Amino acid sequence: MIRKFNKNDFNKWSDLYKSYADFYNVPMNKVILDTLWEWIHDKNNIVNGICFELEGKIVGIAHYR
Repeated sequence: MIRKFNKNDFNKWSDLYKSYADFYNVPMNKVILDTLWEWIHDKNNIVNGICFELEGKIVGIAHYR
């Protein structure tokens, strides 16, 4: 199922996002994670996020503008 993130998804989202950053050798830290997470949930920001949930587990994420 594809759905929008909810506030309770932070830990799984951040694990997947950090893995993405590691794969592409992009620096990652708590400030970046917290900022992006805020943007995703801010209705006045153009950044959005969705996830793919399979059997109750988030297995994929996407960000878009």
